[in-house]
Amino acid sequence: MSDQHLKLQKIFHMYGSNAASEALLSRKQSLAGYTTNLIIHPFNKEGLEKTSYPLFYVVTPEIFQKHTSVLLNSSKITKLVTQLPNYIIEPYFQKLIINEMQSTNEIEGVRSTRKELKEVLARLQEKNPKNKKFLGMVKTYKHIDSIAEFKELKDFRELYDDMISDEIDDHHKVDGDLFRKGEVSITSGSKVTHYGITPESKIKEMLEQLIIFLEDTRHPELFKYLIAHYYYEYIHPFYDGNGRTGRLIVGSYIARYLERYSAITFSYTVNKNKPLFYESLEEVSKPLNFGETTFYLENMLDLLITGQESLIEDLERNLYLKRHIDNQFKNLSHPDSSNKDRVLHYMLTFSVFFKEDFEVTRKELLEYFNLSEHKMKPVLENMLDEEKIEIVKRNPLSYKVNKDFLNQVLDSTQ
Repeated sequence: MSDQHLKLQKIFHMYGSNAASEALLSRKQSLAGYTTNLIIHPFNKEGLEKTSYPLFYVVTPEIFQKHTSVLLNSSKITKLVTQLPNYIIEPYFQKLIINEMQSTNEIEGVRSTRKELKEVLARLQEKNPKNKKFLGMVKTYKHIDSIAEFKELKDFRELYDDMISDEIDDHHKVDGDLFRKGEVSITSGSKVTHYGITPESKIKEMLEQLIIFLEDTRHPELFKYLIAHYYYEYIHPFYDGNGRTGRLIVGSYIARYLERYSAITFSYTVNKNKPLFYESLEEVSKPLNFGETTFYLENMLDLLITGQESLIEDLERNLYLKRHIDNQFKNLSHPDSSNKDRVLHYMLTFSVFFKEDFEVTRKELLEYFNLSEHKMKPVLENMLDEEKIEIVKRNPLSYKVNKDFLNQVLDSTQ
């Protein structure tokens, strides 16, 4: 048999049951093998089997290399973010949140627009917002790196309540003590691919084991979080919202271990690659794979790396454009530099990072530059006359950089 690390199911079909059993034993006993306390019942066409296996994985050279890439990418992201202007950092992170939420809503069949989600972010500043749609979800994403570790069963329910309970249809609301008490199935087209765990007492028991696993220091942190994501999906504690809460749970741990940008982009990339994600989940649950999560880990690390590389590319490109714009406004720090130059530089910089999504209110400009209405008015009127900016809306009075002018500035960087 080849030394190549094949799926156990493939070994079974190629070389027979004895070879598969030998490979299983060899992998679990190897120095690179890790067995968890997380027990699953494999899934077949009839449902969950009575047979049970502990999840395990092998840190193959490929997984080790991918893990190293994740750490290097995270370090690079942190370095790039430190090069952003202070006034860009939070809005840029909020842009990533909007990307993730819009992607999630599209897949879940929830109607929303980018404009609507931007307005939700603005409502976070209100003490008692009247419209609470998407508010919990946005607030949770915004503070993903400060979500407390999950220590008790109620922590899972509290995340669900805070994040999405208001968005769930009445017939999918929680009907148990903390979780669902009825059955739930996961389908792909007309095909059932998994049945969630029942009854609620079993859901609680398995989530307790998940909490223990998350605190187990014998497992490499990143692998632990990704496997926890699988197990949460396997349990499927709610009728609806498992995907969204599951991504937030793993994202909160990744945000603390790496940084919040990798966490959000991982969630977004998983969302954009759901067929691969669900195929990876299903492979673990197949009876002849005996609970091995090695290949699931490889795929999840690939998705994490893909998200990181996309983010790095975006940051590098935008920082390059920003440097070019900075060169056109070299004397901004000079006492004699005009208010017009400062305002235009500010708006161009925002436009580089946010493209068509950027707009700024007159009030925000007054506050940021600490200028009176008397001084700001001629600045904006002059830029409007020169067609460098345009009015987006009247209430509140908002502006954005004129598209043709922005393209003219950016084209000169090529």
